[in-house]
Amino acid sequence: MSSQPFSQFEKFFISLIDRTMDDYADKELTPLTHFTEKDSKWILEIDLPMVNKDGIELTLTDDHIVVAAKLEKTYCVSKHNCMTEFNYFKKITLLPTGIDKEKISAKFNKGILSIYMPKITTGKDIRIE
Repeated sequence: MSSQPFSQFEKFFISLIDRTMDDYADKELTPLTHFTEKDSKWILEIDLPMVNKDGIELTLTDDHIVVAAKLEKTYCVSKHNCMTEFNYFKKITLLPTGIDKEKISAKFNKGILSIYMPKITTGKDIRIE
């Protein structure tokens, strides 16, 4: 009898994970998003589960906002057999018209990236006396 009774099982399990991960290797994922219009702003919420804040890149172009994020997951079969999987989220969203690009802000909390895009206010309220 082998001194390592699970070594054959571990080899099988690791090869199964490797084959499964090869099917998904280098694939870009599109995160779930929700766009909401409020009176004074637009809010874009993007679901980025298991992503760290440091792994998120937010880029503003003339008419788009680009969100890219790296997801890193580690699986351990045993103390000495671990595998790390890398995936990438990417979302390109057309900016709504009439927003103040200089005042766009973002907040990341519990896997949800919220991007706030204030609307440009035109005109001026006239006070009636």
